[in-house]
Amino acid sequence: MSDHSQTSQKTKGILALYKYLDDTCGAMDSIEKNLSEFKGYQVYSPTSYHELIDRAEVKYGPSQVRWFTLVGALSGIAIGFAMPLLMDYDWPIVVGGKTAGIYSLPAYVIFGFELMVLLGAIATIAGMLIMGRIPNPHAHIFHDKLTDDTFGIFVPGVNKESRQAKLLQEHGAIDLIETA
Repeated sequence: MSDHSQTSQKTKGILALYKYLDDTCGAMDSIEKNLSEFKGYQVYSPTSYHELIDRAEVKYGPSQVRWFTLVGALSGIAIGFAMPLLMDYDWPIVVGGKTAGIYSLPAYVIFGFELMVLLGAIATIAGMLIMGRIPNPHAHIFHDKLTDDTFGIFVPGVNKESRQAKLLQEHGAIDLIETA
């Protein structure tokens, strides 16, 4: 199978494939030192790694997804307490002489907790999709190994003979693929 059948290209550049996380991190550190030569580079990983996340936080700041989670969780708590409370006022069931409403509040903790978890999780997923711009119809590159066990660094606008390609190979790239 040729590289062209494995790689979907929309932008000219090179894709450096790495087998090991340490090699990828070393290449990323070198790229950050020579940032003017690597404008618009992208890093691809088969899964999430703290080493890559730490480097992204240094460059872009902390993730904003946590605010989506907070808003979703607080909304879940508010709805989880408000819904049964309003239902209790609308259709009171007096048990043991207790009046409806605020006196039954401890029973609503379960609803509040469950909706906090549910809406917090849904908001987190929505936040990841929104902040990660997924799906991205303008994705620059896709290679089938990037979803399996290989890391990649895509540098747009350069070729295999460039200084950038040599620097990527020095850091342990197992393959360089030129996209057209």
